[in-house]
Amino acid sequence: MDLDLDQMRSIVVLAEYLNFGRAAAALCISQPALTKQVHRIEETLGGPLFFRKPRQLSLTRAGEVLVEHSRSLLRDAQFAVDVSRSAMKGEAGSLRIGFGLPSLATGLPDLVQRFRRHYPGVHISMREMSTPPQLEALENRTLDVGFVRLPIQAGEITSFPLFSDRLVVAVRSQGHGNVRRGLRSFAGVPFILVSRSASASLYDHIVRTCNAAGFSPRIVQEVGELFTVLNFVRAGAGVALVPHSCKVMNVPRVRFLETGIPSAVWNIGVAFHKSFDSDPTVRNFVSMVRQEYNSGTELFLKGFDISKMKCS
Repeated sequence: MDLDLDQMRSIVVLAEYLNFGRAAAALCISQPALTKQVHRIEETLGGPLFFRKPRQLSLTRAGEVLVEHSRSLLRDAQFAVDVSRSAMKGEAGSLRIGFGLPSLATGLPDLVQRFRRHYPGVHISMREMSTPPQLEALENRTLDVGFVRLPIQAGEITSFPLFSDRLVVAVRSQGHGNVRRGLRSFAGVPFILVSRSASASLYDHIVRTCNAAGFSPRIVQEVGELFTVLNFVRAGAGVALVPHSCKVMNVPRVRFLETGIPSAVWNIGVAFHKSFDSDPTVRNFVSMVRQEYNSGTELFLKGFDISKMKCS
């Protein structure tokens, strides 16, 4: 028969007091009950744990070994209980967050750091992802919270809007100085796009926005990252439609022009699986997200290399 934690605790307490009466009082049991319990443990293990002399009690070598390991097990058990209680309140565990450039540029790093300060026992992992992979990961429950382009079509995903972004025209600083018709002025001009395989939602939005302006974009180059798009623009390879949040990349010799197209605007929101609504860690984070973005506080990007951030 293996020893349980209560039996180990009895041996450890008796080893601390080396007196059956005081140890029994500390354990809130009677002295005869403790004496019988220790005898049963010794019978189970096959030998004495204590040397018993008149008014003197001391540990045998076997007793010392058992007490040493029992203390370690009791500490681990208490730690497990404490962590479990913290997890019940959302103060321990893990949180997996997906995000794209717009949420990064509007203060997500500051928000995550604030959450870490409030809940230091929660391990946060972050993945830069466009909206479609985020939704798939949320559906598969390999992601807890995502910052995605809205609206979404996913029955098991809950979402609500936080802020908006919009497409703007990225042009080389030295060119296109006299643009009076917004995006319509760029019909027939070479376009650089993020490939559809990198972000289907952004690619399709760019094409729809150009169509709303009365033309189809003349695509001369497709790349995988917005930072690469802007550097092709800087080199004079063409123009691009990019999220307004790309301004934080600070690519030299690139300026941004408004499109004049209402449908160039879209919403970014937070999303999570409906089953996670009962997860206290997710609830705590989403509550902080609501509070932060509803406060209207201006947040600024600090200390992050965003040259390779994914689009939303």
